[in-house]
Amino acid sequence: MAKKTTKRTNEIKEALELLAKEKNVAIEEVFAAFKESLIQAARRYTKLHKNIEVDVDPNTEELKVVLRVEVVDDFPDYDPNLSAAEVEKLDEHYMLEDQAKEYHSEAEAGYMLEVELPFENFGRLAIQEARQRLKQRVNDVERNRIFETYKNKVGTLINGQVMRIERNNAIISIGSVEAALPNSERMSKDRWKIGQSVKAVISGVSKPSEGIGALVKGVGAQVTLSRVSKEFLGELFKQEIPEVYDGTIEIKGIARIPGYRAKVAVYSRDDRVDPSGACIGIKGQRIQAITRELNNERIDVVHWDPDPDVYLRRALGAAGGINIVKMFEVPGFNPPRTVVIVGDEDVGIVIGDKGQSVRLTSMLLGKDICVFSESDWANHSEEERETLIHSQDPRTIVKKSASLDTLFNNNKENAEEPSPSEALNSDE
Repeated sequence: MAKKTTKRTNEIKEALELLAKEKNVAIEEVFAAFKESLIQAARRYTKLHKNIEVDVDPNTEELKVVLRVEVVDDFPDYDPNLSAAEVEKLDEHYMLEDQAKEYHSEAEAGYMLEVELPFENFGRLAIQEARQRLKQRVNDVERNRIFETYKNKVGTLINGQVMRIERNNAIISIGSVEAALPNSERMSKDRWKIGQSVKAVISGVSKPSEGIGALVKGVGAQVTLSRVSKEFLGELFKQEIPEVYDGTIEIKGIARIPGYRAKVAVYSRDDRVDPSGACIGIKGQRIQAITRELNNERIDVVHWDPDPDVYLRRALGAAGGINIVKMFEVPGFNPPRTVVIVGDEDVGIVIGDKGQSVRLTSMLLGKDICVFSESDWANHSEEERETLIHSQDPRTIVKKSASLDTLFNNNKENAEEPSPSEALNSDE
């Protein structure tokens, strides 16, 4: 019988070691989960909510499941401040004499009752329950491991590989972990095949306490990725531009319309280093490497300045020779509102295609920026100007070349873009 039990124990040990290797979890954690599962199955088999322990013989490594309680004629008097759950937990270690005699005829108060429970007799359902509990516990351990590994890596750039494409996510392998890249966190022009390499930034790690509902359905992954965040663009700058990586150049701000256009404000801590030139690189090689990764997203590198007016002019493109006729603040608005009047020939450049340039400048500086052409501004009376610049909706003050439709409506553009599922499953 001992040989049979030992053989059974060895089989269990091998199975646990295989599970630990498969889940990349320490064998000690898997064994602890197995013991807990076995205890729950034993309680179901005995129909006793009492203290049951799993012992391991140090010489033979044989497993024993033992009911271990103190026999009493009455339960002890506990601290009245204890909760019902705490009292129930303490009661697990005691058994009344009448019940104890069912397990040992000579059991009496003060007797330490120890009864071995052969887990071979727990029944198929009880063992199956133990397996399910073990699986859940191992998954919990794995989720905790993932959380502890990645909780301090949010914002970090990673290289992954596309494992599969689902309706709402692309599942990306990052080492031994499956991470989710939701459709909402990718650019509309992203098109991938299974096995393709993908760069993204870690955008979040869900806590184990948030439960399975917080995880990706059917995956168990806790790590989520992003390719549309400002952090992703910032990490690409660190990767491609040594001066950004070593801190010589500081990124002061990023504004993005993912997949289309972005503005990045940079500042050099070394007067000998031109921040814009260093980021662009010789013949644009550095910025082009970033642009290719972003599916040809246009990137404007802005030389940041502590003077808000200088910074605004540079963000609008004045450094490139744009004629800014007048610029002034409109009091009483939060965020601040700035009116910019530019030469007629430059208004289209300042506003940008579908208003992208002025919109990004507003995002970068945290302001409502309202652009008028010089002739358009001149065609309004003082009273009309006051009405326009104090409008509650900053978009309504933009006239003619900077009309509401031109600046802010891109519904048609979005409608022409492929849907997330179409883009992900494209053969391109």
